[in-house]
Formats: sequence, structure tokens, C-alpha cells
Amino acid sequence: MKTNTYKKIVSIMLAFVMVCTSIFIQPISVNAGDSYVNILHKVSTAEGNVPIKYNFSLSRKSDIFFVIRTNERSGVTINIKEPGHDIPKATVTLAETNPNWQYDRDSGIYQNTAGIKLNAGKYILELQFDIGVNFDLSMNQLSPIAKLDKSNVSITKGFTTQLKVNGGTISSCSSKDKSIATVTNKGKITAKKTGKTKINVKLTNGKILTCNVTVKSNKYSAKKISISDTLYNSYDMKAYSVSFDSKGNLVVKFIVANNSYGQLKSIPNFKITVKDSKKKVVASYKKSSYSVNVKSYSDKSYTVTIPKSALKKSKNKIDLRTSTITVSGKAANATL
Repeated sequence: MKTNTYKKIVSIMLAFVMVCTSIFIQPISVNAGDSYVNILHKVSTAEGNVPIKYNFSLSRKSDIFFVIRTNERSGVTINIKEPGHDIPKATVTLAETNPNWQYDRDSGIYQNTAGIKLNAGKYILELQFDIGVNFDLSMNQLSPIAKLDKSNVSITKGFTTQLKVNGGTISSCSSKDKSIATVTNKGKITAKKTGKTKINVKLTNGKILTCNVTVKSNKYSAKKISISDTLYNSYDMKAYSVSFDSKGNLVVKFIVANNSYGQLKSIPNFKITVKDSKKKVVASYKKSSYSVNVKSYSDKSYTVTIPKSALKKSKNKIDLRTSTITVSGKAANATL
């Protein structure tokens, strides 16, 4: 009776020592800088070759690593099973002879680590030691590598964009040059003037991510076409520059390329359409016949000004850089 009581006292003391030791011995990270969340921590006593089971669940596909501490050097098998299934989904075996066992002489504790990958789901962790031991088990879920959804961003002056972090949580944000772009602590960037700057995003784990920001003028630009870009015996039109003038009118510059024999004098059912990034029409210009004067096998530039009153949105809400501009008309015969 006294012997059994003595064994119980020794077991309790050893378990207490292991709990205290776990405060001072940091869990071994897979890589420097990795962050993790502890999802299971158990301190208990195990009998040799008798499995101990714990339930746990994962909300996402995860890298899992274990930290195992014992008062005796013992082999251990970790089986991960799904509820209602006897065949393990994953198994990790750390033999007694495994060279990675670490021994702390001051505490008399052995420690080893192991890692696995698991999909989201509900699981049963089955732990089995070769001999009777007191153990401390930590099961940790590695946080995904934190990344910005965009590390380089181009914004039109006067407009905004939102930064997001995948695998992390934003703590604060700052702009290297607030005269070019500002940023809120939630990652909303506002473009102030043309130029370049950097946005630093600090995460709750202390890590800092950087986004390179380029602010550009609110102007649409495209390559000019020529007759070499046009089908033979036809004509084509394309806008190459669109911007607002000082009064807020929309100035559209386009090329008419006449790849046919004869002079092109008019474009029937002429139309210019400006659509935003959501494919909504924000400005348009129509004319039953638009007069031109383009010689055969040549091209010529023209300008149309769409008055401010014809815009469907304020110019401050029309981002020309991300807009789609089309210039169209019906077939027109060249005059000999």
C-alpha cells in the first residue's frame, strides 16, 4: 500500500516537473520565423503499449508539428485517425533509438519533435508509448506563410485600392511618402500624386510586408494603329489617348487607318464608347456621319471632345487607365 502511494507521489511530482519545464523550453519551430497556434496540449501518464486518444479538428489544410517530452526515453507512435475508421490517416513513429531525442540533464526530460500534413476535418490523435512514462504533448498548427495579395500595385491619381494579407492579420500600415500615397491601418491605399512609394504592412506577429506603389495620371494610353494593322480594302479606328481637360471635358484622340484605294470622307453611324472596369458605360458620343479626310492607304489622327455634361459619372469617379474605349462605325466606301 505504501509502495503504491509512493509511486503515485513520484508520478505527480514528475508530471509537475514536466509542466514547469514546458514553460522554459520553447517548442522547436520548423523554420525560423514560423508562427503557430497550439491546438492540443496534454500532460499525463501513459502505460506501455496502451493507446491514449484525443479528439481534435482542423478548419483548413495544415502543417502540424508535435513536441513530445517524457521522463524516460521511450519509443512513441502517433496515429491520426478519422472518426469511425481504424486505419490511420497518417502515422509518425519516433523510435527509442531515434537520434533526435534531446536530453535536458537539469530537468531529466527527453524531448523530440515530428511533423505531418493534414487536410481540414475532424480527427482522433492516438498516442502510444513503448513503456510507461509521464509525458507532455504539444500539438501545433503552423500558420500559413503570410503574403500580401499584391506586392506591386499601380494606382491612378485620386483613386484607391485595398491591400489584403493571406495567412496573417494586419496590425498597422504606413507609407514611406504620404504625399504620393496614404494608407489606413486596414490597408486601404489612396493615391495622392504621381510618383512611387512603399507601403509597409505590419502583422500581429511582428512580421513586416512591403508593397511597392506607383501612382499614375488619370489618362488612357494605347498604341497607335496604322494601315498595317488594318484589313486590306477596309478601314479601322482606335483611340490612343483619352484624358480630361481643365474644364472636365473628356478629350478622345483616335486614329483612322484607311487601307483601301480612294479617299475616306465620312464614317456612318460613328460612335465612341467609354466603359469602366465593371463594363458600365460612363461616357459616349454618337454621330450619324462623322466627317474625315483620309487619303488611300494612309492614316490620320482626329480628336473628339465629349462635354462634361454628357458624362454619366463625375470625372473623379472615372478611372481612364482601367477603362475600355471603343471607336466604331459602319462600313464606308472610299471616294475615288
